[in-house]
Amino acid sequence: MNRRQLLSISALSIPLTGCVKWDFDGATENNSPAQKMTETPSKTATETGTTPSEVSTPECWPSMCEGSQLVEAQVVGGFSGAVVLIATCRNKELSIQAGESVRINRDTDAQTCRIVLSVDGKQEFSETVNSHQSVNLTVGSDGEVTERWIVQ
Repeated sequence: MNRRQLLSISALSIPLTGCVKWDFDGATENNSPAQKMTETPSKTATETGTTPSEVSTPECWPSMCEGSQLVEAQVVGGFSGAVVLIATCRNKELSIQAGESVRINRDTDAQTCRIVLSVDGKQEFSETVNSHQSVNLTVGSDGEVTERWIVQ
C-alpha cells in the first residue's frame, strides 16, 4: 500500500470533533472550543498493591494526604539485634523487636519527615521522605536493611 492510501485510510479512521477550516496553503484551523484538561491520579497500583486513590485524593494529589503512610519498618523474626526507628517530624524514637513492624502515618497533607533507622547502634538508613513519597524498610536476619520507595 502506498503512502497516500495509508494517509487517506488513517484520516478516515480518526473521528473529528468541531469544525476544521482548510486554508489554501494546506494549514488547518480548529474552530471548536478548547476542551478543559484535568489531571487526575493514575489508577495503577503502587509497589504495595494499593491504588493511589487509597493514599491520596484529588485535593492533595500528587502529594500524599493526611493519614497516608510515611514509613513502615519491619524486622524479620530471625534477627536478634536492636533496631530503633526515629521520625524527626514526630520526635519519636521507637524500638522494633524481631517479628514486629511499625508504621508511621502523616499528620497533615503532604507532610515530609526525616527518617533514621539504626541497627545495633549503627545508623543504616537516614533519608527525608518527601510529600509525594513513602518508604518501607525491612531489617533482614543478618541485620541488612532493604528499602522500597513508593512515589506518587
